[in-house]
Amino acid sequence: MHIKEHLNRKKTNFVNFVGLLLGFFGAFTGYTLSAYFAEISGSDNVGSFYLVSYAVSFLALFFLRPMIRRLGRARMLYLSLGLSVMCMALVMHNSSELWLAAILLLAFLVFDSVTWVMLDIVLEGYSSDSMSGRIRGLHLSILNTGYLFAPYCATSVLKHFGYDGIFFSVMVGYMAIFLFSIVFFRNDNAAIREKLEPERAFRKLLREKNLLRIYLVSLSLEFFYALVTTIYTSIRLLDVGFSWSEIGIIYTIMLIPFVILQYPLGIIADKKMGEKELLIIGMIITAVSTAAIGCIDTKDIVIWSVLLFMTRVGAATIEVLRDSYFYKQVDSDDTDIIAFFRTARPVAGIFGSIISVGILAVFQLPSIFFVTALFFVPIIISTFGLQDSQSEAER
Repeated sequence: MHIKEHLNRKKTNFVNFVGLLLGFFGAFTGYTLSAYFAEISGSDNVGSFYLVSYAVSFLALFFLRPMIRRLGRARMLYLSLGLSVMCMALVMHNSSELWLAAILLLAFLVFDSVTWVMLDIVLEGYSSDSMSGRIRGLHLSILNTGYLFAPYCATSVLKHFGYDGIFFSVMVGYMAIFLFSIVFFRNDNAAIREKLEPERAFRKLLREKNLLRIYLVSLSLEFFYALVTTIYTSIRLLDVGFSWSEIGIIYTIMLIPFVILQYPLGIIADKKMGEKELLIIGMIITAVSTAAIGCIDTKDIVIWSVLLFMTRVGAATIEVLRDSYFYKQVDSDDTDIIAFFRTARPVAGIFGSIISVGILAVFQLPSIFFVTALFFVPIIISTFGLQDSQSEAER
């Protein structure tokens, strides 16, 4: 049953504010944990940590709906945020026990992945399908503004206070997000009446080819995020010889496309031309620029800033148009479909981690970037078969 959704601008603004904070503090771990895991186990074994976190995240997301039915959307958001805070507090308490801290950080990554899905579901409940491009574009632009300012702050904290400073900052930040969420969403625990099992969501995805194709697009982007963004870019830059302070500058420049491109692209998708063509262009840009990362060894901050900037031009394009297209196909009550769609991240992470461990057992680190680029090729071909959504001009 397709339910008519109505825009609640006040609530979407609240979600955007929470997203801004979550993006800022989430980036503290996103850009530093791979280096932390590398210190514990060596660069070649970092993928194993993320493999575990992605596998558990996949299971958590696949069976998320029963928890939402029992607790409601908002309370499930509170729970995932509260457990994230608890994990960071325990990491702080056990920071001298490196392997115990690593296990707690893996648990944090799992609860954090649930938090992002819950924020998606809450936002969809306040959105209108015809405005998905603008709503998602603005949401991602605001969220990524948090990411934009985080790398310099995170690397400065890391330089002066070490990883304990990172963990303390994230704990305090997530506690603030938890409290704001309770205030903003306290009356938003609507029951989910439709009974839909995860297996039916999977079958629906396979049956509806457009949903399957946009899931594959999401899979390619999350494969890029899992290997290039989360794990190996920091290690690659450290290997080239950059300091954390220089990496902070590079990352800040790199993230600008997420802030300046996504809202305009969302407007274009809604009003002018749909998502299909721009999705294909975004994937081509991402694939080519990612392959180039494996070819460059110079320690030139300008070259690296421009190159990583281009990877994010492509990624920002894919991200907003993927979300714009998908959320035009579903409603907020389709929590199984939304949760399953978001399994693209752990699924990509699982396969990416397995592939990276295998590749690094034989080849050098740059080969990771070539493999990531190749992963886009069949999905670009598949996207040519995507039925484009109708823009306002086309309707």
